[in-house]
Amino acid sequence: MRICHFVGGSEARNYARGSIAVIIASIELAAEARSDLRFIAWGEILARAPEVTRASATPFRLPASVRAVNPDGHFGLEYRSEGKPTYRFFTLELDRGTMPVERSRKSQTSLLGKFDAYAEIIERQTHKSHLGIPNLLVLTVCPSRSRLETATSGLERCGKCPAFLFKAVEPELLTKPFPDMFWEPWQRAGLPPLAIGESR
Repeated sequence: MRICHFVGGSEARNYARGSIAVIIASIELAAEARSDLRFIAWGEILARAPEVTRASATPFRLPASVRAVNPDGHFGLEYRSEGKPTYRFFTLELDRGTMPVERSRKSQTSLLGKFDAYAEIIERQTHKSHLGIPNLLVLTVCPSRSRLETATSGLERCGKCPAFLFKAVEPELLTKPFPDMFWEPWQRAGLPPLAIGESR
């Protein structure tokens, strides 16, 4: 099993690393159980990225005008169910519930501020120029349903919704692979849920 890139550090960071690994493993194991899906690991994405990215010390970092974004993970899915394969690529954000959802000053870090950076990356297709991938969806795992609702309502006010997917998972469940991470649809702000295991 291949786990995507993630960065480490303190005890809290080490706990986050374990949770990130479980999330990615949940998706990878579920995808590998189906013949019509293929999991695309970070290493494969990087191997196909532009040379300047491959040579970078921080290739996983996505540049944006205000501040770069450091996702907790990168991976993709190949869908083979209708002849010609189609692809979706994802970044993962593990929301620990400690960052404010919104701030009065844009210079201060916030969840919506991070989403603003992702929205710019997607609008300018930075994911294509930096990683060579044709699309990008942002998966955010929240620690509670209330946190998810606060984040999606804030995002809906900003009007930047289609590429942002959310799932509420209690932290204590992130100790072993969690099949619902893959099978159950992810929530979107102001839009119908999206099941990442389905190509439509």
